[in-house]
Amino acid sequence: MRINPIILFLFVFSFCGCFDDKGNYNYHEVAEITIENIPEVVEVLGNSDHIVVNPKVISSLEGEIGGDNTNFKFNYKIEKKLGGVLVSGQHWVDLNPSGSLDLDTLAAFAADTYIAWFSVTDKRSGVQTSKTFDIKVSSPTYEGWMVLCDEGENERVRMDMISVISAERVIPAYDLLTSLGLPELKHAKGIGFYPNRFASPADLIYVMSAEGTYKLDRETFKTDESLEIGNIDFILPLVNEHVVCYTSVNNASTAGALASLCVTDAGNAYAQVRDYAGPAFEYPINTSERGKAPEYKVAPYVGVSMARPGNGETALLYDTDNKRFVGWKYGYVADAMQALTPVADPENGLFSFKTGMELVYMESTRYSGGLVYSILQDASGKRCIYGINMSNNGFVQEAKYENLNAPDFDKATIFAFHSQFPYMFYAVGNKVYLHNLGTNTTYPMNTIALGENETVTMLKFNLYRQCSLNDLNNQSDEFMARQYELMVGSYNTASPDNNGGKLGFYPVDGVNNSVTKRAEYSGFAKIKDVVYRERR
Repeated sequence: MRINPIILFLFVFSFCGCFDDKGNYNYHEVAEITIENIPEVVEVLGNSDHIVVNPKVISSLEGEIGGDNTNFKFNYKIEKKLGGVLVSGQHWVDLNPSGSLDLDTLAAFAADTYIAWFSVTDKRSGVQTSKTFDIKVSSPTYEGWMVLCDEGENERVRMDMISVISAERVIPAYDLLTSLGLPELKHAKGIGFYPNRFASPADLIYVMSAEGTYKLDRETFKTDESLEIGNIDFILPLVNEHVVCYTSVNNASTAGALASLCVTDAGNAYAQVRDYAGPAFEYPINTSERGKAPEYKVAPYVGVSMARPGNGETALLYDTDNKRFVGWKYGYVADAMQALTPVADPENGLFSFKTGMELVYMESTRYSGGLVYSILQDASGKRCIYGINMSNNGFVQEAKYENLNAPDFDKATIFAFHSQFPYMFYAVGNKVYLHNLGTNTTYPMNTIALGENETVTMLKFNLYRQCSLNDLNNQSDEFMARQYELMVGSYNTASPDNNGGKLGFYPVDGVNNSVTKRAEYSGFAKIKDVVYRERR
């Protein structure tokens, strides 16, 4: 066969050209990257624990790669394992914007199971190697102390929590509700809690503020505008008034409450009777007849017997216009339970229920079967204390304390009464005092040592409300004793951020008129209220 000379020439030329080019190209072997030391699952407590991962990255050419190797880029991202929006409309979130090899970041995510990607990118070749692992975030809201705070100068409402994971693990978690749907609110007022042993209706938890009161999901703490109390517990929409006090009247059994009562910042009171179907609150009850326009305003307090189970079916309120006590009673006539009645004076009583004084404070206790303490102040600024027993469906005058030997008592705005001893605690600035009502003696609580820049923002005893929480339900003596510890909320005004709040727990010595600190937690904003999230 004859070969075309031209074709032969071109073939030889190109073949020689290949020999001439040999050695003009740099051939780099691509390294194989392996990732070790990453667990299959990282289990953390949301908004409390940190997600910590310390991977070991090995190159087949360079050996172990350190975090300071500038030839490599590291990245962590997270998304819901079963899909869905994670936060702010995004399906995934960069866990480590700094790009460091090791990960150490707060688990600021709702309880769920997430999948995370750790990737290593060789900047020179663009080759990326990745490894996945699960992150299981559990809820810090299951059980523990709910800590309602005001944050910053604008007093943004913020819910922190001291989560009780187990008897051995009790840790704080912060700002839980921002990511769970609570609207931007200001000026916290308190936590409303109605525990119920049955699944339906479930426990009710309300966050009360000067700009709205919102119901929280009992399991997840999620909320939104549809759960504002005016949308679910009032037939008539509220106009320029917000619930600032919410409490329940305990049933005589271990079941749910007989009724729940609330007071708004407009001075109106409402009653929800649990035995009757229909919406919770209907018309204001600060009137003499159901359905009438309110006839006077009431103070933001509701006094009830705190006995568990309940031994009283009454509630005590205070008419601020006429300066008198008014009462609510459970009964079998629906109309009668939608009105308040002035409390009648007994013969030879200790005082008149029509006091003519301003109500400074009211607190419900278990002392003497259900004593309600009221602090009143006359026109001259002098204060006294009335004790009204709410057990056995009555309004029984039990105690009257005048001419109190209590320094700075007239200046105090923060109080707490004990349920086992005749003790009143009050605070002025950074000082806490114990006043023994039986001996009319006051003791400075020097064991509650606060700095010069600290001030007391709350005193409280957290009495358990769930009627089935008792020694017969395998609750330890230690757990049951917690409700009689004085809780002291304080705030350091010199704090460089908005987290200068502390919460201390102090068992009370009923023999020596003293307290000792058991535990203290910090990192909160200005504490306004604390309620234990009880579990059945």
